[in-house]
Amino acid sequence: MNTSAKFLALAIGSALMASSVQASTQEDDARQLARAAAVEAAKASGKEDKVSYEEPARSYFNWGGIVRPDGKIVSVRDGSVAASMGVQPGDELLKVNGNPVSGNSLKEMLAPFDNLQHGDSFTVTVGRDGTEHQFSGEAKATVIPGWRLEVDVAMEEQQVGTTEGEGCGRISVFFTPPVTRDYYPAFIDSVDGETVRVQNPNLVVSAGEHTIGVHELIEDPSVRRRKSLATEKEFQLTVEPDTTYYIAAHFIREKRFDRVNQGYWEPIVWKVTEQECTVE
Repeated sequence: MNTSAKFLALAIGSALMASSVQASTQEDDARQLARAAAVEAAKASGKEDKVSYEEPARSYFNWGGIVRPDGKIVSVRDGSVAASMGVQPGDELLKVNGNPVSGNSLKEMLAPFDNLQHGDSFTVTVGRDGTEHQFSGEAKATVIPGWRLEVDVAMEEQQVGTTEGEGCGRISVFFTPPVTRDYYPAFIDSVDGETVRVQNPNLVVSAGEHTIGVHELIEDPSVRRRKSLATEKEFQLTVEPDTTYYIAAHFIREKRFDRVNQGYWEPIVWKVTEQECTVE
């Protein structure tokens, strides 16, 4: 794997690691970053049809106290191991398991915590109001799940209609929309009456007004479809040059029993980005 691919593969790992420890909206952003990085890394790695990346499960211990290089504890996170031990902001970290903490950097000072495994008992000694206090605790590891990501490098854009002299933009269902907002995947069935039936990536269209036909791919146990009546839903979209519009299906929960008219969902644009568009 060349240097660009290695760098972007690291971006995948960083993004997926972030998704495991942040709030749900940040998880969605991290997944999209990981997927975009994977595509670029795959393109950089050669001419293979598919490229895979994977990382095993890992764990780490976060004590919960933020320590300055001089040993002063400036903050203690609520609910952390440090908080449960009784450590307070303003304390000075002196020892871990009876061994004095010292070093030329914060990394060296906190190195004793790196050797703790899940379930290990340990003690910290802090200075407070001129006296030493020793506290006991148990390490609790945070697990980062393993992951595997496979990218189809052969995936290409599809041009719909003519774009000569008008500039172009894209409509896309490539990124997974944030389910936390009741946005679900969809596929594009038609553009201006032309059947395309695209479930993966990007369509290049001319700048201007378009009629987009969309089918929903909502996965929710409360949805009871009448498949014989499942038809595309159309909406109007004004495409600006060098702009990408990401399409999703918005699940309207209060209308989940409206099956005949498909009132339980509507097609939406959930994300818009600037991206240069040229026609080869």
